[in-house]
Amino acid sequence: MPEPLRPLVERVYTALAAGDAATLDELLGEGFVGEVSDGMPYGLGGRREGSVAMREQTWWPIGRRYRVRPEPQEWIDCADGRLLVLGRYRGAHRESGGEVDAAFAHLWTAGDGTVAHLVQITDTARWAT
Repeated sequence: MPEPLRPLVERVYTALAAGDAATLDELLGEGFVGEVSDGMPYGLGGRREGSVAMREQTWWPIGRRYRVRPEPQEWIDCADGRLLVLGRYRGAHRESGGEVDAAFAHLWTAGDGTVAHLVQITDTARWAT
């Protein structure tokens, strides 16, 4: 029986907060695809293929520029087996101190004991520069 998606996603959030690349690579399956809202500052949006690309081209640059934390508020199991997580990013830009308070919707798709796909939609206007 495949591992439930919510515990995998909770582990992804924990690994992101800890900056744990090895765990992220383990949790994101081979062939992982991440799609992040276009319009993110610094060109951080777009499609990333593979866990390394997602980390190095999106998540780590976000962490270098911002002190933010995701605050999941709702976990919604979708009829097609995907998981929708609604919440907010809160924090600040590291240099300017500008506030980040942005809503997000993360749509996760399971792989074989891993996460295979993420659509990460955020309120891009609320990311201070």
